[in-house]
Amino acid sequence: METADILNDKGNQSEQEAGWNENAPRGGRAVLARIIKEGATVPMFLGQTLINSLRDLGYNHTTSAVCEHVDNGIQGNAKQIRVYFNQHGHAADSQVDVLIVDNGSGMAPNVLKLAMAFGGSTVFNDRAGIGRYGMGMKTAALSMGPILEVYSWQEPKAFYNMILDVEEVGNSRTNLVELPEPTLCSELPEEIVNILTKPMAYPKDRASQELIADARESLTDALGRSGTIIYIPNCDRLTYKRAQTLAEHATKEMARVYRKKISEGLKLFINNRLVEAFDPTFWMEDARHIRIAGLGTTRSRLINCWNTIQIPIIEGSSEKR
Repeated sequence: METADILNDKGNQSEQEAGWNENAPRGGRAVLARIIKEGATVPMFLGQTLINSLRDLGYNHTTSAVCEHVDNGIQGNAKQIRVYFNQHGHAADSQVDVLIVDNGSGMAPNVLKLAMAFGGSTVFNDRAGIGRYGMGMKTAALSMGPILEVYSWQEPKAFYNMILDVEEVGNSRTNLVELPEPTLCSELPEEIVNILTKPMAYPKDRASQELIADARESLTDALGRSGTIIYIPNCDRLTYKRAQTLAEHATKEMARVYRKKISEGLKLFINNRLVEAFDPTFWMEDARHIRIAGLGTTRSRLINCWNTIQIPIIEGSSEKR
């Protein structure tokens, strides 16, 4: 048998041993075949398959994924964060878009590009804040839908935009998947403007909805001098199919999770309705339970403390607190 035939047989055998599913990313298949046949440089991460695999990272429910973005807004010193579950289309085949907007510090274009990279973080392993590893924004968004659009600005009408599209990355046939430069635009897309300036289908009581702005002309001022928008259109992996159920669950959970931040002044809206703090311990004096007859605050105090136990901050560490 000729040497070329032997090499071809080995290549075919390697492809068969890979056993890729027919729905596997086409670009990933091409890169893998090239690496096996040509002995090309093997990247640390195969982007085409990594981005698809990260879609399956476990979040307990949609609300926990959305909380990743709320956390980022809080870390960016946002005073107001709005979450939208926008349902559109006919009932039988309707789609839900998820959008989170904050008035935090925003991101410069080079920081935005870094933030869109997996592992890209300006606060890596910083325990003083919330985010640590530069994975949450992307994985949380892609766990809900196949496309992530980010718009960030640090001056009015200067929106820097980047898009992460699972299918587009999966079809790339390059060994090294590189991020493009952020795109500068002076206006937000019409679909985002509509979500921000029109009442949501739920809550049905329009009087309970406090819009950030009621027209495109007033939206720029309402968004503030800096901030970030996370937009996941046509989500295909949500806990519930209806925007009403998603909004109700998120309101219930976030009222509890962010009760201290809300008490400190954070304005958190879900589908244009202000979220009030809920304290399951009935300790907070400004939580919503105080308006219910017979449910005042219940406070206890530590009378005696016999021992103070020092615990290592991490396993194996000599530093204790």
